[in-house]
Amino acid sequence: DRILKVAQPKEDPRVIAKTYLSEKGLPKDIALTFEDVTILDFKSDVPSRSSITDTRSRLARDIFLNTPIVSANMDTVTEARMSIALARLGGLGFIHQFLPIERRVEEVKRVKRADSGIIENPATIHPEATIGEVKKLMAEMQISGLPVLDSATKKLVGIISSRDVRFEAINDKRVAEVMTHLPLITAPPGTTLEQARIIFKKNKIEKLPLVDGEDKIVGLITAKDILKIAQFPQALRDQKGHLMVGATVGIGKNFIAEAKELARAGADVILIDTARGFSTRLEDAVKSLRESLDHTPIVAGNVDTPDGALMLIEAGADAIKVGIGPGAVCKTREGPGVGIPQITAIAECTAIAQKYGIPIIADGGIRGGAHFCKALAAGASSVMIGWMLAGTEETPGEPFYEDGEKWKIYRGSASLEFQLSRMDRDELERVRAPEGVPRRVHYKGEVKLVVDELMSYLRSSMSYVGSWTLEEYIQKTKFRRQTTSGHEEGKPV
Repeated sequence: DRILKVAQPKEDPRVIAKTYLSEKGLPKDIALTFEDVTILDFKSDVPSRSSITDTRSRLARDIFLNTPIVSANMDTVTEARMSIALARLGGLGFIHQFLPIERRVEEVKRVKRADSGIIENPATIHPEATIGEVKKLMAEMQISGLPVLDSATKKLVGIISSRDVRFEAINDKRVAEVMTHLPLITAPPGTTLEQARIIFKKNKIEKLPLVDGEDKIVGLITAKDILKIAQFPQALRDQKGHLMVGATVGIGKNFIAEAKELARAGADVILIDTARGFSTRLEDAVKSLRESLDHTPIVAGNVDTPDGALMLIEAGADAIKVGIGPGAVCKTREGPGVGIPQITAIAECTAIAQKYGIPIIADGGIRGGAHFCKALAAGASSVMIGWMLAGTEETPGEPFYEDGEKWKIYRGSASLEFQLSRMDRDELERVRAPEGVPRRVHYKGEVKLVVDELMSYLRSSMSYVGSWTLEEYIQKTKFRRQTTSGHEEGKPV
């Protein structure tokens, strides 16, 4: 039904692509990548990059990013820590698919619990539970307090916090012995965050249970969450104030059941990811998942041609992931020899996707600010980044020291090393010819440093083009081809 409601292109996808390429100043008969082009500057009324505040873009359906960056669904890039950090900065993380479904579900839940606004179903404990049980639950859920409910009536009878158990050495001691008993400061259902802020200030408390007329808890507001909302004004949040997160499935036999579990856990968007996106297998998978997930947006990929993009759009995808072979740890161009250079791939897929109002995610090849800006200028609504985020504090894995420097591991999902690790977990039956490689990357500190740098370059590029919004930048920007010596000329000596 969604497809029938939008304008159908009457022309051949490749004809549409060639028209778009011409409008962008790109050649029709040769495929180009980032170093092959430069962005043209126009007369601008933007006084400085700091004047630009609108970098909002659409990820999929009605999900709008405040920062057009999503993290790669790779095992050395995105789990809950990366997703939390990126969502607080206005972007979004896609939990990778190479975890058991139970782990992926828990990673999604960790993101949704991180900044809660109003917690509708808070974790609770009963008075007969032990301090050991409280400590374990707090550690697992990364929370600092639990409402205490009567085992029989389920009514609120107290609250226990990390301060109550921090120095308790006797783990067999009962919750009732150390909790804060009634009366407690509570509020009725419907209390707003601003009202809660006033209550916190007046009573100097940290947790505010929302209690109905029968003394049963229906929600919880924490001072910590209210402070986070003020601390991260650009954060990407759902209607309930939770951070938004994406989750990934492959196209194995249980992918529909897995996607449903991830959506129930709170995933705001589901990515179906495979290296060969222009395939009947992915086409059928998108169609099947579209029938099973009525409300959750679906991202599908990867493709790099207008025909591939059209196939996934007609199958029911809400966003298309574009890129075959440009990644820093990908060997698809070297091994099978397949893949369209990324600027042309983005532009051609954008050309057809625009006809349907479907956004493009540019995936791969981003080595710096210029690549990031050019990917958006070519038509992408957001950019998926792996290599530049690899090595940050929030990526999975521990840093290590070698050659007197600090490093972390970054590897392709089709690398030999990663395939062997999947075989050890009985997730893979045999090793294929590797199309990815492992790399050590310098430790980079917090992901915020990388995101701030990229966004600074983007705002600068927007000011050169004379665009106040990212939407205007994408529409207005044009390229000009440059020689290798022209590219070298632009580098500092």
